[in-house]
Amino acid sequence: MADRQTWRPILFDCPLTGQKVQGLIAEEATGESYDTVNCLACAGVHFIDRTRGTVVGVPRKSGR
Repeated sequence: MADRQTWRPILFDCPLTGQKVQGLIAEEATGESYDTVNCLACAGVHFIDRTRGTVVGVPRKSGR
């Protein structure tokens, strides 16, 4: 796991609550295009697409 200095914040919408949530993902790519993030809004875990910053499996809203 990366040191805290190499982590970067990411902002995403929780698919369960609809709230904007800030999480941390490792700055260094691990070869995977997805990261797991603990959600402070629902206390669950979501998969975040590193390239787009979106939650995996949640359809994008039109107009975004």
